[in-house]
Amino acid sequence: MTVRGRFAPSPTGDLHQGSLLAALGSWLSARGQGGHWLVRIDDIDPPREVAGASQRILASLQRLGLVSDRPVLFQSQRRPAYDQAFAALREENLVFPCWCSRQLLASQGGMHRDGRCLIGPQSDRAPAWRARTPDEVLHFHDRILGPQQVDLRQNVGDFVVRRVEGYDSYQLATVVDDAWQGVSEVVRGADLLSSTPRQWLLQRWL
Repeated sequence: MTVRGRFAPSPTGDLHQGSLLAALGSWLSARGQGGHWLVRIDDIDPPREVAGASQRILASLQRLGLVSDRPVLFQSQRRPAYDQAFAALREENLVFPCWCSRQLLASQGGMHRDGRCLIGPQSDRAPAWRARTPDEVLHFHDRILGPQQVDLRQNVGDFVVRRVEGYDSYQLATVVDDAWQGVSEVVRGADLLSSTPRQWLLQRWL
């Protein structure tokens, strides 16, 4: 299989050193294996998007010679695909509506567990939708950090796949687009290691 890597910045501002390091690392890894390198703009969070940031990010990458081997994909144009994935998750009862606030969850240790909302339907506001995270341990190997072990119930919990505002979560959109683009490896900052079990679970379900 041809290696296919990607760099997927969010247009919440200009590229910083950490982002550039991730971009260069993913580009070098793909190129070193004779593979392809893609750029995707993760513009699915309009309230946090900075005007003109997408264009400046792409211009910065081009100046550095980091040019996508395929047309740049904008996630804002992919909503029908996310709707289809979300509908499939609902059909299999793998997600549930939740009205729990951040304040409530903070009083519960900050984690939502066991696949049910703690307070039930609220008529005055829309729910978020969370994954019914199973009670199991996930093992995977990170090429840099080595073997990883994650207790999904204790350390991940029921994470959001569609927000109260109706926006799709980073986790869901990333999984859908990585599959659609044939991405075979992801090089990113260690601060995003915690996304791996969430995305692995969605990959398995979808």
